[in-house]
Amino acid sequence: MAFNRNIYNTRYEIEQKRLPERFYETPKDVIQSILEPGNNTFYKLFKTLIERTGEQFPYKEADFKTNCFKFSDGTFGCFVTLPKPESVMLCAHIIYLFSQDLKTLKFFTVETDEFIGQMNYKLCSINREGKHVNHGGCPMNPSGIIAKVQELYNGASV
Repeated sequence: MAFNRNIYNTRYEIEQKRLPERFYETPKDVIQSILEPGNNTFYKLFKTLIERTGEQFPYKEADFKTNCFKFSDGTFGCFVTLPKPESVMLCAHIIYLFSQDLKTLKFFTVETDEFIGQMNYKLCSINREGKHVNHGGCPMNPSGIIAKVQELYNGASV
């Protein structure tokens, strides 16, 4: 897909601003929406907001996937796969972490970072105040990403 500024700006706004803000403001609603059977929350959100720009929606519903998991300490997570990023600072994955009582909430992104002409991926977190922290490179397989997230989470460096 050729680079499109409207789509880039909309994706960036959703991935880096709207999703973390809504998660921290109304975690129960976000989690219920993600877990609702047959509800592809992310596909619908991206489609609606990109089409509002007047652009044709370039992605398929199958480009958006969600898998949930639970760490041994009882922390829950949702691993979201997004369409392949076309440019730097767009996300390939989003990871939500939350405790059962929703007192602990963490939002991670796996986003593109250009390094000498080739795309690399970095793991980042966005906190409740909107601060973006780069945690460095990460593997591009779901189990490797989740392991790195768990390592950061257990080390309380997020």
